[in-house]
Amino acid sequence: MNMTIISYMQSVKLVCSMKHCTTRTMPNPLALEASFVINRPMFLLLAALAAFAPLAIDLYLPSFAAISEELQAPAGRVQQTVTVFLAGFAMGMLFYGPLSDRFGRRRMIFAGTTLFVLASVACMLAQSIEQLLAFRLIQAFGGGAAAVISRAVIRDLFGETDSARVMAMIAMVTSLAPMIAPLLGAYILELGSWRYEFLALALFGAVCTIAAYLLLPETLSQTRSQTSISLAFRGYWTVFQHRDARLLIISGGAHFAAMFAYITGTPFVYIEFFDLSEKTYAVLFGSNILTLIGFGYASTRLVKHTGTTPLIKTGSMLGLLGALLVLSSAWNAGTDHWNLGLMVIGFLMCVGSLGFVAPNTTAQLLGKHPKNAGAASALYGCAQFGLGGLASWAVSVVHDDTALPMAAAVVAFVALACWASLRLKR
Repeated sequence: MNMTIISYMQSVKLVCSMKHCTTRTMPNPLALEASFVINRPMFLLLAALAAFAPLAIDLYLPSFAAISEELQAPAGRVQQTVTVFLAGFAMGMLFYGPLSDRFGRRRMIFAGTTLFVLASVACMLAQSIEQLLAFRLIQAFGGGAAAVISRAVIRDLFGETDSARVMAMIAMVTSLAPMIAPLLGAYILELGSWRYEFLALALFGAVCTIAAYLLLPETLSQTRSQTSISLAFRGYWTVFQHRDARLLIISGGAHFAAMFAYITGTPFVYIEFFDLSEKTYAVLFGSNILTLIGFGYASTRLVKHTGTTPLIKTGSMLGLLGALLVLSSAWNAGTDHWNLGLMVIGFLMCVGSLGFVAPNTTAQLLGKHPKNAGAASALYGCAQFGLGGLASWAVSVVHDDTALPMAAAVVAFVALACWASLRLKR
């Protein structure tokens, strides 16, 4: 996989070389849409910025019991630190997205990642669950800048097809975070305290801030920047009033939400309902991540020939087929190997096909709105985390000791995504 990523980064070689670009500004934006070379350090920086959410969510999951014990908080209150983070992350994206269309990408990256670092240190020093919840909200608000602006930067540098290829490859890298972060968090916890995990997040944010200063050019040109803050935030309406933009946001956001339903429901379904071991669950979870990476890699190869819309539609239909297999398994309510295999195959298709949908919906959405790329990226990200939070909440609220609530939520959200993608014009 590392050789695949490196070979791809080396293959995105067009006309404009990084050595001709300063770290402060970029050449003419029209030239950038036609060509740009993204070097390996900058690629890894953009991938790191996109990984803020999965790292900040998954790194400290092994420490829930330790946090609950030290802060004398119920388990439910500790779990709320994830919900608060999702809410703050969505708010941060909505705030920083349009501001980056007005003031530039670099300034907002620095502002957001610096806030993330300071809030991470505050989380490390929290003395009560209330303080931890408050600081997690602030941490997420800062981290939202990294995710939303990294997508806008890619759109500034590339046209629609190449944006889809780069976003798919970055998604391949960031998909490793949910696999690595919990394991890394467990090792950090063995050092003596859950607080070290938030120190690790602070150091990660600091490294990204420094790397952005050294490596990230200002990709927003004056011809594309908004002339006022009010116009920048008005970009939300400019984007949302377009039919295809709404469909792309729904398609990408709803499919992402189905994955959140899977993440919320499968620990119980696999471990309690099917009576699998934690290690077997980890293997099944990892297999879905690898499938997601595989679909993402296929997307980087196919989009040059098919364009973005056919891949979005194909991914949505494959996802719906997989979701129906999951529902069939849940409806049968059996715990035999056949039913388990049916569910596993269904989730491989449902989760993996997001590798077709996510990068291509993002690239097409931002490609349609280059002057409001930050606002468009923010709307897309907010839909992902907003619908994802709704899906997670729905699965937990209607939990009935069977797999049906999870399966129903997965089918509902993937069906919504499929409906939206099939209505795209091109």
